[in-house]
Amino acid sequence: MSKIIPIQNLWFLLLYASEYVHEHATNKFDTAQADGLENLIGIVLVEHLDDYIQQHLRKQLRSKQAELSVVKGKINHYQTAIRQSLSKGRVFCSYNETTYNTARHAYMLSAVELVLNFQVEKEIRRKLSKIQFELKSYGVVASRVYRVEQDHFSSFEHVCKKAIYLSKLIHDMYIMTTQLGEHVQPELMLSDEKLRKVFEKGVAGFFKLNLDRIIYRVVSGKGSKIDLDLKHPINGVEHYFPNMALDMMIRSKQKLLVIDTKFSDMLKSQYRDTSRIKSDYIRQIYTYVMSYKLKEPETQCSGMLLYPAIDENYSMSIEMLSVPLHFYTVDLSQKIPEIHQQLIEMVNHIFSLESPSKSALQSVESMA
Repeated sequence: MSKIIPIQNLWFLLLYASEYVHEHATNKFDTAQADGLENLIGIVLVEHLDDYIQQHLRKQLRSKQAELSVVKGKINHYQTAIRQSLSKGRVFCSYNETTYNTARHAYMLSAVELVLNFQVEKEIRRKLSKIQFELKSYGVVASRVYRVEQDHFSSFEHVCKKAIYLSKLIHDMYIMTTQLGEHVQPELMLSDEKLRKVFEKGVAGFFKLNLDRIIYRVVSGKGSKIDLDLKHPINGVEHYFPNMALDMMIRSKQKLLVIDTKFSDMLKSQYRDTSRIKSDYIRQIYTYVMSYKLKEPETQCSGMLLYPAIDENYSMSIEMLSVPLHFYTVDLSQKIPEIHQQLIEMVNHIFSLESPSKSALQSVESMA
């Protein structure tokens, strides 16, 4: 993917790839009705922080070290000696104090200030400014120095956890905005691996929250390894084979769709300027589908390779060696409601097919 992606659409992927959405399975972000995520982010942030400040804001212990005239906590004899504190009538102490100015609260305040830099409506801006004033009145100083993955939340801190995960999403969004303006050039900002994960997790999160849950069940590929069913491994030879894991799969009552996302151009120029789908990808998705088809012969199993695209769309299906395979792109140059509709429609269409056309993709016949 060498073409630029509108920042709003990368935010769309980030939203559904975020831990906030995956942890809380929220339906607060009605992206089908709005092509600007700033207001949606602002509304949800106001809701969470209002709840947190009014009912859950508490002082927390914070470790401090200082030279004091009165002993507090534990005396640090080494620091007292090298600083010659006693000659000044002081001692160097390590102690804990209760304060509102914790790393979590500083991170939340930083998120509020970042959203105030977005294009948000006047009423949302007023509410955010009020929250900003409240936090500052408690002595909180904004800071982006916080590692969510190193923190631990107890079971009764669910409101705080929501606010923190949403704050992380806001910080991630802002990094992209400030570095590259209105568009994002993937290779300038993120490695291919990081951007691939955003696309993969974003699509999985979108399907999980937006497909009809009565009809479909979406299973994320996290930890879902493919069983290669190796027979008679000798001398640990199985360790030389790669681990294969799904991106995601979607189930209905009698059908199973295995989806593998690829953050690259769907058609690659090859010998004599012919454009083909990469044969390795076709073999990979075929293997994924066959692993389930052998285990669940009564289930109609099919596979899909899903690619991002800019200003173009491909929709192709074929049956290869009795396995239905589908090849789709999602146009990331569209407005968010159009992307939303396209992703929903492609899944509904695939599950409505009885038998895909065998002539829709002639270029697959040569895989060498």
